[in-house]
Amino acid sequence: MPHSKKPKLTHADTANMASSNASLNDLSADELAMIFGCLGPIEIMPLRRVCHKWSDAAKKTIVPLTKFKVHNEKSYNAMRAMATALPNLQHLELGYMFGYDFFSSIGHRYAHGEDPDEEKGRSSRNDIMHNIDMVSNFSKLRVLKLDARASSLNGSYPYLFNFPLLQYLTVSDCPYLKWDLGVLAGFPLLKEFHCTRSQLLTGNISSLRVLKDTLERLTIASCPEIEGNFMDLADFPQLKSLILRRIDYITGDIRGIGETSFPKLENILLPKHVYGGSGYKIMRISEATDFIATIYSIKKQRHRHSSLFEDFNWYLSESSPDWYEEEFAFAYPFSFCSYPFSFCFVRAGSRLGWRWERKFIYTPDYQFEVNWLDPLPAKGSSEYQSYIEALQNIQSDMDSYPFFRGYHQPPTEAVFKRLRRQYRPSREEMEIMENL
Repeated sequence: MPHSKKPKLTHADTANMASSNASLNDLSADELAMIFGCLGPIEIMPLRRVCHKWSDAAKKTIVPLTKFKVHNEKSYNAMRAMATALPNLQHLELGYMFGYDFFSSIGHRYAHGEDPDEEKGRSSRNDIMHNIDMVSNFSKLRVLKLDARASSLNGSYPYLFNFPLLQYLTVSDCPYLKWDLGVLAGFPLLKEFHCTRSQLLTGNISSLRVLKDTLERLTIASCPEIEGNFMDLADFPQLKSLILRRIDYITGDIRGIGETSFPKLENILLPKHVYGGSGYKIMRISEATDFIATIYSIKKQRHRHSSLFEDFNWYLSESSPDWYEEEFAFAYPFSFCSYPFSFCFVRAGSRLGWRWERKFIYTPDYQFEVNWLDPLPAKGSSEYQSYIEALQNIQSDMDSYPFFRGYHQPPTEAVFKRLRRQYRPSREEMEIMENL
């Protein structure tokens, strides 16, 4: 998010200017507005009371991108005054309204919108209500954040989604806000859209195509009514981050990502049911090699960011014939497993590989040998030195927890039972166990 680069002007600076040979009273309202533009909204508001000219200047001031958040009655009243006195506010956050009275069970909430949830409305009918329709006066908003939580926005609020200059929109924890992705057409300059836990948000991600030329970062998580194929966004020329999490109706397949798809993508996170998504489950251990090869081929496309997919974990499905959870419930006493087998990318310097892992809750994970994908860096090069240093850390982990030393993939159940009978925990493991 951009930050204002204008120098800040303090009250002392203003006073000094007033006492200088060039009186502020000689300046026009437009010139004063330029000076006020070096201040934040809280500093500008008292200055507007000096005289009519200063009041007019405040109305003309383009307020810098200084955060202003509504979080209690005082800040709400300030916003209400700004709606007429400082209409060119550029950054606004509507947050949780503090001030709940536990003795009377009376809190604060924003006014209901159109078609509110009746049950939620009844539960908050005694709360102190605060109208927010004056927000529409801030026609030059560039940043809008809605984080209602207990002060839940309830219903539909069309006036919250009509700011033609808006570039950054965040909506989080608004379970009763009724809206559709189609409203984003009201933000033709939008660069970033982040929405989490907005259960009543509807729509298909294809409707975001109206933002094709501007959208840079997109996050939609825990919004169960959203649907669509993530590949509908593949030709967005500016998209750098695509995060779609815990959404059951998102479809697509990373095998469709070609050289020209997502040309600027640096970060991607897809639901686990999408092929290649974080948490995706394969049916057979033997599938992992081809699975990784597919993703590796995408990573090696000429314009790909080097870290793409490297924070993902993939798993062996519980329905797999290769699964043997009961026999693998404990590697040694009290070391509860979180998931039998997972696999992920591993990087040592510039060299990329992948490996299987056995994850535990209370003790360090057991790691398999690395399956290297990249060739060995040239000896004597700086890349070789960084590779050797990282490789030593990998080998140190294997030395500390050597259960699967020599194995590049999970063994059969019979082999595992033999390993378990023969295994002797390392000193580091024993120390951990003693402290559990």
